[in-house]
Amino acid sequence: MNELLPIESEDLSACMEQKINRYLEGLDKYNQSDSQKILELCQVGKFLCTFFPEYEIMEVREGPDFIISNGIRSVGLEHQSIYKEDVLKRTGFFENIALLAEQEFDSDPEMPNFLVNCYLNKDVDYGNKHKKEILATFIKVIKEYVLKDRIIENNLFERLMKMDHTQKSVEVNFGGYMVPMLSDQKLLEAIQKKEQKLPEYIKNTSLPQWLLLLIGGVGEHSYYLRRNTQLDFKTSFERIFILEDFDNRFYELK
Repeated sequence: MNELLPIESEDLSACMEQKINRYLEGLDKYNQSDSQKILELCQVGKFLCTFFPEYEIMEVREGPDFIISNGIRSVGLEHQSIYKEDVLKRTGFFENIALLAEQEFDSDPEMPNFLVNCYLNKDVDYGNKHKKEILATFIKVIKEYVLKDRIIENNLFERLMKMDHTQKSVEVNFGGYMVPMLSDQKLLEAIQKKEQKLPEYIKNTSLPQWLLLLIGGVGEHSYYLRRNTQLDFKTSFERIFILEDFDNRFYELK
């Protein structure tokens, strides 16, 4: 496993805009599917700007997720995040609730711009059967807090913190946690899962294929990578990379 160093960039933000902005048009951050695609585009844009600035996204698609090109050769790029699935169900549920609350506040002229950090109680029941009730509580409690600086008694929030902001923003916080190391078995399972679909990707594009694995986000569903990870595996992907997103550490596994 080789660690690759980032390429110096004068303006990462400008590079990201140039590479992904046209693909963000028409995507709705309040739609769960679109929100996931926005995240993928941002991660791939960061990957290209930081490590392969000569490559551009030529197509956003499925099977594989992207076609990229440096003007001389094109490759298929498949994006895959590795998370703790059981934890992701909970964090993903409440992050979606926060987005839906933001959508409600965006359409409410009474609400000023704000950022509220919501520290959740750990024992809150969640799931689709509780979704309407939880969303209603989010909206009611946060609105009262922003407008009147008063917290309505509720079973969702351990505490709330607010500050001025340029838009109406709700962030969920799950308290302290330890991020575990990614096991070799978990990493190999993620590669094998995509390896099984590789013939389909090649058939769909007639191109060599790269695999980009994402870990190391900011949630308790994330993993970190052991620096001395050494894997013994066979693959037909031309190149396989793993990116620790938050720390911007980038490794080539093949």
